[in-house]
Amino acid sequence: MAKPPKALVNILIPALLLSAAAWVLWRELHELPPARIAAAAASLTPARLVAAAVLSLAGYGLLGVNEQIALRWLGSKVSWGRGIWTSFVAHALANSLGMAALVGGAVRVGMLAREGVSVAQSAVVTVYAAVSFGLGLAALAGLSFLVAPPEAFAVLHAPAGPLRLLGGLLVAGPFAYLAACALVRGRLVLFGHELSLPPLWLGLTQFGFGLTDVILAAVLMWLVLPGEPPPLANFAGAYLTAMAAGLFSGVPGGLGVFEGALVALLPQVDRANLTAAMLAYRIFFYLLPLAIAAPPLAAGLFRRGRNPAKLAPTEDPP
Repeated sequence: MAKPPKALVNILIPALLLSAAAWVLWRELHELPPARIAAAAASLTPARLVAAAVLSLAGYGLLGVNEQIALRWLGSKVSWGRGIWTSFVAHALANSLGMAALVGGAVRVGMLAREGVSVAQSAVVTVYAAVSFGLGLAALAGLSFLVAPPEAFAVLHAPAGPLRLLGGLLVAGPFAYLAACALVRGRLVLFGHELSLPPLWLGLTQFGFGLTDVILAAVLMWLVLPGEPPPLANFAGAYLTAMAAGLFSGVPGGLGVFEGALVALLPQVDRANLTAAMLAYRIFFYLLPLAIAAPPLAAGLFRRGRNPAKLAPTEDPP
């Protein structure tokens, strides 16, 4: 029997996961009055909302600092303002649109070209940023699988044994990467691709920034959960599992898949409060950065269209 085309599989799997997530959300939330969600959202204090905005922007700023370190390692001395702003725009678009490597890489190539950064260097920074996030998520999500109570696996309708084994592998992954950074010199061939691993100090830097990025995002959502939130450690375990599900689904921004998994994993949390938190999280983590990044980027692209001789858009921080 002929295998289905790879492109078709890449479309069908995210579509099926999104459909399943939509069904979970409908089953859990379709009887929830919108007025209850609005009341829950309105109960969030201005202090919480300001703190959420600060956490979101701080997280994006740390991502920019991490990428600046990578650029320095590559020998490219991009100004701190330009480098951090480029990272902010790349992550804001990639997080909202999905296809992080493609979208983020294209943004970095366009915005860093006039700074003397080559396409190859921009590609390395894109991979570096993705690996940083992957290291942090793998370690924390794997830890959540290892320490999760049996009830959590029952909610997911998944056997505990394989998921605990997966958790162990996820936790081991970052340490294997760090060991490779310490021991492997020169180019490494992996799945037919040649890779140059960073030195150990830079691998540790990636790991540290990746952990911080994921932790800040979990704290942000916990912060905008109305009412009396569950203990942060319990909430973070559910958040990490849902984040991993959304990431691996292939759906842009994990939309629907992340929310569906979170609803299933937090049955003890009031549904109106959780829905309000999910909406607030999307606003602060996705829409706020996108709203900040998009206008200057659009203006720069417009100016570039009127002056094609320019190598890159001249968008600058607002």
